[in-house]
Amino acid sequence: MTAEFCGKALAIEHDGEVYSCDHYVYPDYALGNIRATHLGEMAFSARQQTFGYAKRNSLPAFCRQCKHLKLCWGECPKNRFVRSPDGEPGLNYLCWGIRRFHDYAGPALRQLARQSE
Repeated sequence: MTAEFCGKALAIEHDGEVYSCDHYVYPDYALGNIRATHLGEMAFSARQQTFGYAKRNSLPAFCRQCKHLKLCWGECPKNRFVRSPDGEPGLNYLCWGIRRFHDYAGPALRQLARQSE
């Protein structure tokens, strides 16, 4: 969930339907059925690539300017349903907690890394 791109965790339901992600098992995200279409074809389809890149490409400016961007990447797009401080839609509702965690844990983790050198 903290990767720059999504789309590598397809979901396959009991009936063979394949979806872009296990968080998006909805008709709009159905890629096809493994009984009719090879899984590789769906996994590497243009539609799936668009889904994967949308995670990064749909970030609000508030996220793109955040010092923690490379640690978070806006987390899961499914959780992006609040507005940023400047009113732009698409901010993750967990943003404030994620930022607080990284502000707190980051210095300690950097110190531990230095000690292990």
